[in-house]
Parts: sequence; structure tokens; C-alpha cells
Amino acid sequence: MFFKIIPLPIAISTALSFFAVSCSDSEISSSDVPTLSQSIYIVPESYSGEPYIRSTPSDIFFVNVNDKLRICGIYSINGEHLSIDKATPYYTTHKWTIDNEETNSSSVYYSFTQSGIHYITFETVDNLGDTLQSNATVYVNTPTKVTLQSPADNYNQVDGNNENGLELSWNISGVDSWESASCILYANYNADWVWNSPLGQMDCYNSVNLTGRLDSYIDLIKDSTKRETENITIYWGVQATTENSRGNQEQAFSQVFRFSTKLHNNGNALVRIPVSCQFNQYPEKSHLTGTIISAAGDTLSIIPTIKSYIEESIQPQSNVKVVVCEDKLTEYGCDSLIVDLAPSTKTTTDTLFLKDKVKPNTIPVETTFSAKMPLKFYILDNGSGVNISKIQAIMDNDTLQTYFEDNVLFIENLCKKECNLAISAEDYARNKMPSVIWKIKTDNENSFISGPYARTETDE
Repeated sequence: MFFKIIPLPIAISTALSFFAVSCSDSEISSSDVPTLSQSIYIVPESYSGEPYIRSTPSDIFFVNVNDKLRICGIYSINGEHLSIDKATPYYTTHKWTIDNEETNSSSVYYSFTQSGIHYITFETVDNLGDTLQSNATVYVNTPTKVTLQSPADNYNQVDGNNENGLELSWNISGVDSWESASCILYANYNADWVWNSPLGQMDCYNSVNLTGRLDSYIDLIKDSTKRETENITIYWGVQATTENSRGNQEQAFSQVFRFSTKLHNNGNALVRIPVSCQFNQYPEKSHLTGTIISAAGDTLSIIPTIKSYIEESIQPQSNVKVVVCEDKLTEYGCDSLIVDLAPSTKTTTDTLFLKDKVKPNTIPVETTFSAKMPLKFYILDNGSGVNISKIQAIMDNDTLQTYFEDNVLFIENLCKKECNLAISAEDYARNKMPSVIWKIKTDNENSFISGPYARTETDE
């Protein structure tokens, strides 16, 4: 911050007038001469008020890469802030220098695209030709990132009774030279509770060992058959907190990884695959079947009915293919995934979603009917189902009232002679019905439907 005494014309005029009428030997006190000062403020670009209302001046600022900022030069007279408009009578020119680039403006809209230390100078030439100069240093933070490394996500070959413990490691980046960092390890048996379960603070740059019997609860299972199919899955993550010299803190969270212990069994692998028809509105109509095939093409298992998941015990092997098909809602078809199965492991895959990629279709229920009756069209979709909220019927630019029930769309018939009818619809998987035009002709007694016809630009 820089201060300077500047005599203002109005102040001098008033003082001289007083001296003339008083005819005394009194002197002008230094307190009668206004003191001009300038300061640098940095506020968010979106802030529209005077910067000194929200923020404080400084010669050091901490911001983030690509923050949208407004860098302001604010003047004061005897400690009283001046708005940008009211400050103009007190100077002739001013300029900013930001990282050696100059610009002339009271406020500069700016983003620092590179992290590191940046320098700002604000220079003003007042009405007497004297120069005021203010400087600031801007520390632009690198975004902190925590990346989990080991064990790999979904690793399922952890020894649940390893006396040496399990090493957990990660990488932290983006801690700048003016920042310090601390980390906290979190872990829980439930993925939704990870960030509520801190295990303790640790060094951000060193791995830790998770010690103790990880699957001790399995010993409590009395049924030996169930004991052989149970393991333990632990979800974990790391939180990093960085702090600068002013005590400002920022937090970064890693993704959540999971690892599982090996089974206490005869060496077979257990695979569990959640299965679902995406966006299916009629699960009661669904019938899913599955087949498990070896890399050599041999059928290992056939699952005649799948409720919500597949769970099978298989000899350990690689490149096992699991195929799931929808037999009733045929628009879902089949899908598959490949999985590697290690000895004495339980592998739970992500959900295998069968997807409806087929558009709904429409045909008239009848092409000749009484002109007093509504228009009726079948909208057919043997997949996720027709989304009633997306149905629309337009006749010659007029939107018509519709009613949909049991795959039949009822449309009020307002056609008096010849009309173009456009019907739009989509299913819950967001497949849109083909864009076509139906021709409607009406005489005194009957209406007739022909089509469909390709929709042209004049029909839009």
C-alpha cells in the first residue's frame, strides 16, 4: 500500500479564501490537506459491488488456477474509500502490470492459467504528475489431487490373515511450495460410510500398513458351506488437506477403492454378477437367462432364470465369458462380459446392464373410420416401455389432445378436409420414434389415414 499527500484545487481555494477574510497569521494545518492512497483488491469476477465492501486490500493473495477474478485498484482520501467513478478527478492516468503485461483500466478481469507465483503492479499518475505505485504477489495454487495406487481397485486376492499387514499406497500432487499437506486414511466395510470412518492422520508421502485379521468374523459362521463362500470387502480412500501461510485450507478427496480377502475354500472361484435391464418399467414382464462359457468355448454353466444377479462357483480360469439375454422384452437382446477368476477368490463385477436400443414404432389401428371417432394408433415397444410424458400429436401446427392406454394412442380428430398429422414419442431408454407424417382426409361421414410419409422441412 502506498500513501501520498496531494493538494486538491478545492481544498486550496477554500483555504485561501479563509486566509483572506481572517487577516490573521494562522497557518494551514497538515490535517486540512487530503491524503490520497491506493490499494489492490482481488475479488471474484461475478462480484458486482465495491471490492472494499467484501474484501480487504493486500500485497499477498492466494487464488486457484483458472479462477475468474476482478483485480481492482481502489483509492482513498483520508482513509475514506472512493468509488471508481468518484476517484477520476484525482488522477490523470493509471495502469496495471501483470506478469510484465500492461493494461490501462481501473479493474482488470483476469484468470491465471499457470500455477506458481505471479506479480502485479498498479501505478497511478496524479494531477500534479507524481506517481503512486502498489505491488502485490499472487500465489496461484495447483489443484491438489490424491490418486490411490495399491492395492488396485477391486483387487480380490488379499490374505485376510496376513501378520505383516496390507500395504496401502497413494500419490498426492499439487502441493505448492508455500503449502503444507496432511492426510487422513478412511476405510469401512460399507462403501457409503467410507468418509465417515477415519482411521487416523498420516504422512501424505508414505504408504501405511493395514494390520490385523481382516476377515476374523468368518470364524463365527457355523455353517461351513457358507464360510467357504464368504469373504470381506473393505472400501478405502484418502483425504488431503493443504494449508497456506495465512491458514487457508483446501481439501481434496481420492476416489474410493475396494479390496477383498480370499475365500477359505477348496480353491474354486466364486463369481457374482448383478444384472439389470436398464430403464425397464416392467420388471414383472422380464425373463433373463444366462450362460457361462470358457475361453475355449465350452459351456460351464446355464442359468435358466436370473432374478437380480448371477452367482456361480467355477474352476479358476481366465477369459470366462458371461452372456445374459432377455427372452421376453426382446428389444433388450443380449449382452456379455469377460472376467478372470483366480483360485479362492470371490469376484463381484459391476452391474451388467442390458440396454434397449430399439425405437418405438407406430401403425394406425384402422385406416377408415367414422369422422366422429378419434384417430387411433398403436405405439409398439417391447423394451423399456413408452414414456407417456413424451407423446405429442400435431396436426397442421396445432397440438392435439391425446390419451394413451394399452399400447393405443387416442387423438382427437379435428381434420375437416385434408390434414398432416405428426406423432412423436420415445421410450424410457430415450429412443425416439421415427419422424414421419400421416395424411388424414375427411368427408362428410368418414376419415381416412394413409402413410407413413417421410417428413420434409416444410412439415417441421
